[in-house]
Amino acid sequence: MNNLRRTALASVINLTLLGISDGYAADSVALEKRIHELEGRLEKMDQLEKRLERLDRLEALSAKYEPAPVALQVTTISPEVAKLKTKVNTLERKLEVQEEVNTAAFKKLPIFDGGENGFKITSSNKEHQLRIGSSIQTDYRNFLGDNPPAWIPGSPGWYGGVGPDSIFLRQARIILEGYVFNDIYFKLMPDFAQTSNTSNLIPDAFIDFAYEPKASLLVGKYKPSIGLERLQGDANTVFLERAFPTNLAPNRDMGLQLHGSFAKPGYKTEKSPGAIDSKNFFTYQVGITNGTGDSGNIAMNGALPNSSTQFANNKEFDGRIFAQPFQHSGYDWLEGFGVGLSGSFSNPDHLALSAQKTPLGQSQFVDYTSVNATTSGTITSNGNANRIYPQAFWYKGPFGLMGEYVASTQTLNANGTTSGTNKVNNISQTNTASHVQLSYVVTGEDNQFEGVKPIRNFDPAKGTWGALQLAARWSQLTLDNDSFKLLNPTKTASEATEFTIGANWFLNKYSLIRFDYENVWFTGGAGTSVTKGGVTSYNIADRPSEQVLSTRFQLAF
Repeated sequence: MNNLRRTALASVINLTLLGISDGYAADSVALEKRIHELEGRLEKMDQLEKRLERLDRLEALSAKYEPAPVALQVTTISPEVAKLKTKVNTLERKLEVQEEVNTAAFKKLPIFDGGENGFKITSSNKEHQLRIGSSIQTDYRNFLGDNPPAWIPGSPGWYGGVGPDSIFLRQARIILEGYVFNDIYFKLMPDFAQTSNTSNLIPDAFIDFAYEPKASLLVGKYKPSIGLERLQGDANTVFLERAFPTNLAPNRDMGLQLHGSFAKPGYKTEKSPGAIDSKNFFTYQVGITNGTGDSGNIAMNGALPNSSTQFANNKEFDGRIFAQPFQHSGYDWLEGFGVGLSGSFSNPDHLALSAQKTPLGQSQFVDYTSVNATTSGTITSNGNANRIYPQAFWYKGPFGLMGEYVASTQTLNANGTTSGTNKVNNISQTNTASHVQLSYVVTGEDNQFEGVKPIRNFDPAKGTWGALQLAARWSQLTLDNDSFKLLNPTKTASEATEFTIGANWFLNKYSLIRFDYENVWFTGGAGTSVTKGGVTSYNIADRPSEQVLSTRFQLAF
C-alpha cells in the first residue's frame, strides 16, 4: 500500500514539474483544469486504499475462526430407548387430547350465581335458567278492645283455623322459576304454610310461551288478571293483607291466557312473563278459566267450595287492559301513572260461595250458609255473573298512590224455600267494593309497584338502618240489599268499612318488618230474631267494630 502511495505522489510531482516547464506555452486556465483532474484521481485512489484495508481485516478474521475438520461420527439408538421415546410421544398426545376434552367440558358447565339478585343456575349458552327463591312470612295478630271478634272457634280459615291473638306462619313458599330455550318461562311455587289445606299446596304452577312480547300464551294455575292489588306480588304489597276489592275477585284459578305488551313508539318492549306487567307502555290480558267466584280459589276454607269441576261446561272469561300513558313523555311527575280496566263474565252452575272476611283480622262478616227464616237449603251462584274493575296507580319518587273499584254481580239461588210471604228462589246480587291507599318512603327511596329497594341496607355498625315506608288505607265493601231476601241479617253485615295505617321497615331488598293497625266498623251483622205466629222478625244491630294490630317478619327473594 505504501508503494502505491509513493508511486502516486511521484507521478503528481512529475506532472506538476512538467506543467511548470510547459507553462510558457499553456495558459493559466488549462493548468488549473489539470490540477482539479489530478485531485479527483487522488480521492479515488484514497477510497480504493480504504476498501483494500477492510478486505485484509476480513480475511484475517476468517482464518482465525474457521473450525478444524473433524471426522464424521454416526450414533445409533438402542431399541429400548426407541420404545421409551414412542411411549413419551403417546402420553404427550393423550394429555393434549384430555386437555381438549376438559376445555370443552368446562365450556358446557352451568353458571352458578348466588349474588345480590338471588340464586340462579344458567346454562353455558344462556338459553336455560333456573332461579331458586323463597318467601317466608311469620305473623303476630292481636285483637284490641273489649269486644271479641266474630270468630267461629275451630272453623277452618285461611290460617288453618287458628284463633285470634296468635302467632302463625302466613307463608312458607319455595319458588322455582326460569326459562328454557330463551322463550318458554315457567313457575312452580308450593306453599307449606297452609297445612290444613293440602289441596291448595301449590298456589302457582304455570308455563308462559313468551316467544313474542306482543302475544304470549300463559297456561296453568295463576292469578287471573282482574284485581290490581291482587296482581301485585305477595311480598310487595304495602299492607299485610289486601283491601276489600280483592274479596270480589278470584284469587287463583286454572286456565289459559293470551297476553301482550307494547312499548312506546321508538322504545324497546321489556319482556314480562306471567300474569302481570307493570313495566311497559300498554298491556293486555285475555283469559279463560274454570271459574271460582268472589274471593275464590281452586281450594279454600279447607275444602273445595270453589272447585274447578263445578264450572265443567261454563267457563269464566276475563280481560284486562292497562296503560302508562306518560312513559318517556318528559313529564317526570306523571311518568309513574298507570290506569286500567278489567272485567269478567261467566254462567256458573251452582257454584258454592266463599264467605267474606275482614282483611287483617280475617273475621267473617258475610255468611252465605246462614239463611233467613223464609229460606232453606244451600245458597249457590247459579246463572249470569260478571265484574267490572277500574283501577289505577301513581308513583313519583317516594310517593305512591293506588286505588280500585269493583262491582260484582251474580245470581244467587236457594235450592229450597219455605212457605211465607218472602218466598224467593233466585235473586240478582250486585256487591261493590273500593279502596284508596297512600304510601310515602320517609328515607327517600323510590316507591314502586314492585316494592321498595333500600339504598342502604340495615347495618348498625356502619350507621345505616334500611328504608322506612309509612302508609294509610281506606276500604269499603257494600252488600246488595236484595241479598237479605235469602240471608240472615243478624249474621251478615250489609257494609264493612276499614281504615288501616302501617309502617314497613325494609332491612334490605329481601327482608322487612311490617306493622299494621286496622279498624273495621260494620253496618248490621248483629241483633236478635223473634218468631211469632210463624213469622220471623229481626231486631238488627251493628256488629261491634274490630281493631287489630299485626306484625309480620318477612324474607322473600
